[in-house]
Amino acid sequence: MKIAFWSNVRGQAGVTTNMICVSALITLGGIGRTVLLENHYSAYGLSEMLLQGDKIESLREYGEYFNRYSIEYIMKRLYSGEDGEKLIHQASIPLLFSNMHYVPQSQIVNREVFEYEFHIVKEKLFEALETTSDYVFIDTEANRNLSTNIILEEADLVVVNLDQNPMHVKDYFDHYASLQEKTVFLVGNYRPEVSYNIQEICKEYSVERDRIVGLPYHFELEESVKNGTVLSFLNRSYFQPMNKENEYFVRQLKRACRMIRKKSVACRREKMRFSKENQIGEVFSIM
Repeated sequence: MKIAFWSNVRGQAGVTTNMICVSALITLGGIGRTVLLENHYSAYGLSEMLLQGDKIESLREYGEYFNRYSIEYIMKRLYSGEDGEKLIHQASIPLLFSNMHYVPQSQIVNREVFEYEFHIVKEKLFEALETTSDYVFIDTEANRNLSTNIILEEADLVVVNLDQNPMHVKDYFDHYASLQEKTVFLVGNYRPEVSYNIQEICKEYSVERDRIVGLPYHFELEESVKNGTVLSFLNRSYFQPMNKENEYFVRQLKRACRMIRKKSVACRREKMRFSKENQIGEVFSIM
């Protein structure tokens, strides 16, 4: 199951944080194995949020980001004809008792080369990722580059991350309506007391209430993200919430996970049905 996290604005809606939270809860809940990756380099991306500083420095010191632990490594080897499933196991970093895997991106990124290689091996890459995990979570770039467009097209579900800025929300609904059929919405750092809340978004843009969830702002989560201890925070909060704030956050996060799982299954079934109908149509056209 391929699930893309995307936003039409950069650095405002908590795309990476939201994706980590959802994927971690699915993993902790025993719902399925997960793998996380990104198609863009960020100075403060998945690596910094998932891995503590000493682990990151160790990988950098020995050059293993590029030589072994990276999506670039996997793509180059796939292009050479190597086994995809084996490559994923070799190049990913196990987390949460090895039920979650993270495939980092090299610090040395040539954007043009990355886009070209991704386009060439995308089928093999997606097949390998889905073979090794139940849920493939992909953090995509806001500017809709080639690889982002491919991922959004191939994904079973697109999780659009919004903020509570009316202009940003309007920009999404004005310019990205083509994504609507397989989209759910998360409002990051959600503050229900703000006048432009979920009720207003649903009313203004006719969004079904079961397709949008607000993930509340949480100071402890923000601090854990900065320190690279977000998985420890989520693990602790999931099994034994220490206060009402944690309990409320986990409750909303569970709502988001249920929404994403339900919609992703429905979208995948529709995608398979459409593909089957096309195949039947091609057979009859040949006859």
